[in-house]
Amino acid sequence: METTKQLLTVDEAREVLRVGRNVMYQLIKSNDVPHIKVGKQIRVPYDDFIAWIKNNTTA
Repeated sequence: METTKQLLTVDEAREVLRVGRNVMYQLIKSNDVPHIKVGKQIRVPYDDFIAWIKNNTTA
């Protein structure tokens, strides 16, 4: 079993970005942040999220 989480909760993802809940949900609603729905819950795939951060980082 891997020690790295495969799916992050919205709260875990927003802690990485250091943004509030409303900002995180806006990013998800606008499909800016990669995410999946598991029933009614939203999860953020860890690897895709890290790639998204790298692709959206400016020098």
